[in-house]
Amino acid sequence: MWTFAIKQKMTAAILLFAVIGLVMLTNMREQRTAARISVAVTSIYEDRLVVAQYILQLSKQMDGIISVLEKKDDEITAQINDYLADVAVLNALYEKTTLTEIERTNFELFKQLCQTISLNNRIGDHASVLSAARDAGDTLQTLSSIQVEEGKNQLDEVLNMTYFSNIFSYLELVILIVIAVIIQALVFASKTMRGIKKPANENLN
Repeated sequence: MWTFAIKQKMTAAILLFAVIGLVMLTNMREQRTAARISVAVTSIYEDRLVVAQYILQLSKQMDGIISVLEKKDDEITAQINDYLADVAVLNALYEKTTLTEIERTNFELFKQLCQTISLNNRIGDHASVLSAARDAGDTLQTLSSIQVEEGKNQLDEVLNMTYFSNIFSYLELVILIVIAVIIQALVFASKTMRGIKKPANENLN
């Protein structure tokens, strides 16, 4: 009987250690998931929403250049230089963000078009400036589409992490309940064994 009781205690101890281990693993997994979600959400804001604002402002600068050229205002060269100065500031901010390969390719193309605009504006070739500015505007539209697609991908990643985290949480809860039931059964069995008394020796007076 005492051997059986010892086995029960060892089994209960092992199960309790399993509970502690499961709780620790759950906590570590949730911390890693929370960190990944934090990185993804931060990237959505810094590398997508903020960049979308940069693209909007760059589009306004390109529209301004095109408008100046189409209206043939006075001091065209000086006005275009002012727009290009603002574009240079925005490009520097844009370049500090995390770029995908296709985004970097299009951004490099945009910067080359800006250089083309600057060069042709310096020599007074306004027809070439207008053509490059329109191409730059089209490139910005492509970059804007990339932001939407990448933002959606990162949002899907966050939702997937949350979904799988919930599944693991439910699974861990089920395991904890099963272990708790087993421990309770062992405790009940142990009390039952203690309640069984050895029969008295009938030969004793």
